[in-house]
Amino acid sequence: MLSRLRVTGFALIDEAEVEFGGGLNVLTGETGAGKSLLVDSLALLLGARASVEAIRPGRNEATIEGLFIDSDDETLVRRDIRRDKTSRCSINGELVTLRMLRDRAAGWAALHGQHEDVLLLRSAHQRALLDAFAGAEELAEQTAAAAERLTALELEQRQTAERREEERRRLELLNHDLQEIGAARIDPAEEEKLAEEARRLTHSIDRARLAAELGAALDGDSPAVLGTLVTAQRAIDELAGLDVRVRDLASRLTEARYELDDIALEVNRYADTIEHDPARLAEVEARRHLLFDLKRKHGGELSDVLDKRERMVEEVATIEARLERSAELGVEVDRARSELAAVVRELADMRESATERLESAVRERLGDLGVGNGAFRVRIERRPDGSGIRWGNGRYAWTRGGLEEIELLIAPNQGEGLRPLAKIASGGELSRILLAVKASIASADRTPTLIFDEIDAGIGGSVGHRVANQLATVARHHQVIVVTHLAQIAAAADRHLVIDKGAVDGRTVSRVRSVESEERVLEVSRLLGGDPERRVSREHAQELLGGRV
Repeated sequence: MLSRLRVTGFALIDEAEVEFGGGLNVLTGETGAGKSLLVDSLALLLGARASVEAIRPGRNEATIEGLFIDSDDETLVRRDIRRDKTSRCSINGELVTLRMLRDRAAGWAALHGQHEDVLLLRSAHQRALLDAFAGAEELAEQTAAAAERLTALELEQRQTAERREEERRRLELLNHDLQEIGAARIDPAEEEKLAEEARRLTHSIDRARLAAELGAALDGDSPAVLGTLVTAQRAIDELAGLDVRVRDLASRLTEARYELDDIALEVNRYADTIEHDPARLAEVEARRHLLFDLKRKHGGELSDVLDKRERMVEEVATIEARLERSAELGVEVDRARSELAAVVRELADMRESATERLESAVRERLGDLGVGNGAFRVRIERRPDGSGIRWGNGRYAWTRGGLEEIELLIAPNQGEGLRPLAKIASGGELSRILLAVKASIASADRTPTLIFDEIDAGIGGSVGHRVANQLATVARHHQVIVVTHLAQIAAAADRHLVIDKGAVDGRTVSRVRSVESEERVLEVSRLLGGDPERRVSREHAQELLGGRV
């Protein structure tokens, strides 16, 4: 319930703090005192749009704070409206969007008044009222969840079907490419080896010719290098025998001759290994061409081709999983449709059986509340659909709300036919109709706080007593906050708040205070239209209040 409301810098309200209690809270005051301002501030607290024009002149911002209590949980809601339009909302100190606030607030309180009572005109809200009366709220939630699940599965099924052929073609291409890359048995290091082998095979004739020339120059017919060195060796050996200083040169020449002997031997061996193999050259070039094509098709380097192969393997696994999911979806859709059909049929049965009971309960109250002649009907409509859910003797389209569209009908005047609320009801009538419905379903309705503004528009006398009794009935199960001009409603309150206005430092301000005892008697006397100072007026007020002072 709403425990406390604090308003600062809002229109005529400089600063006000209001404590609310359980049961029936009534707010009264002279016309123009600012009762509507409190209702407007409550609307802002519940997510209504704000205007900078509501900020009190001389202030840069207006603030509305509300403390909601549910068992041991406390929720502090705050709206800051600033002239620079940097307004913000917060819940327990955490910034939220206006939409988030509005969604959360729907579970805390509902405001019904001349300008705010549009919920009752909505089919979805009328359906929710019927479900509350039927005790089918949990089943309605199950229906919504089942419908959302089936909708999501059917969407997934359509999307999967639309891309199935494309994914199969993609899978075929991926498998072809993977087979191509796999068959190539790529080694990133082989390119350099193949290039070197290709060069050798391409120049085999030149290599053989050059090796032969080198071998002949080293150890062939005269004048070969080794033959010349043998002659030089004999000469230097004789010279070393004659002069010891030449022995080192003789030794170095000997080593050079041995080294050239080895070189000549290696050249001859190398020449023996040279083959002119056109077939092998063709194989090497074919392999190089294959690797080039793979690089051109799949990546810049062979390592890139292998990286892409890994990505393709992952993509194949993903597509195959989706194709498997496609097969599973059919089973899941059928199961979800069966689950939805089961809860939808049960919900339809409960709504059907509750309709007459709700009509009867509301009719009993409408006449008492001064609305029309008490003619009231709940109309249920279902749209035939050959592919929909079977119920009774037909098949019907479904939504997250079930099979039914609910419309509340009323005849506002004697002799007039039943018509939808949206086409005939004024703001005050809507509030009283809602009150009649709420009183009928009070014990089942889950909204903790109900706020009624101008519910007494156009009524008085004995009807005022009956409205007060209905409000008291609802207040046994909810916190009810009512703005009223009727003494009968004010006298029924568990907590009576009065708003008045006066001058402070030369400026008009509105103030809210709780009244008890003699102050409350005077306020009820004023509402009765008598002179609060006269004894007869006070006695009338005390009689109306009974023992509530």
